[in-house]
Amino acid sequence: MATTPLECAEIFNAVKACEKIPGEMAEAGVYRGGTAAVMLAASPAKRLRLFDTFEGLPHAGGGFATGEYCGSTEDVRKNLHRWANRIDMHKGLFPDSATGLDTLRFSFVHLDLDLYDSTVAALEWFWPRINHGGILLSHDYPLVDGVVRAFHEFFDDRPEPFVPLSGNQCMAVKP
Repeated sequence: MATTPLECAEIFNAVKACEKIPGEMAEAGVYRGGTAAVMLAASPAKRLRLFDTFEGLPHAGGGFATGEYCGSTEDVRKNLHRWANRIDMHKGLFPDSATGLDTLRFSFVHLDLDLYDSTVAALEWFWPRINHGGILLSHDYPLVDGVVRAFHEFFDDRPEPFVPLSGNQCMAVKP
């Protein structure tokens, strides 16, 4: 897992804080399912929607190579086997992989998409679907320029703030 113990603790605590918020959980950018396991362990009953190409990054950019962070659906299923009845895997480029899911509502969303265009697409799709009090938490802030740019462009003209966290994460709470 490319996520530090401190970053996992931030995810765990944020998921716990969202337990009383209605809605499912989601993760866009799954890799092999390490942070998904943290989310599932923190929430005893909520469903988790997993969005990924499951073939690695779709293109190069920001110091990343095409195909980097490739975790197959088999890897993820194996690593999350104890929660198999609570996960739904959505393979493909986001937001195309979310086709037909427009009515879903979320309490917690974790992004780990690495690339600018993927991060912008996820922010645009998920933010309106997060219930009041829900949390969106992203990896790679302030480490990856494309993620930083996506968050600033998305939130600069909105009243809601986002907050940099310890490690390489930021989060926003839906008011």
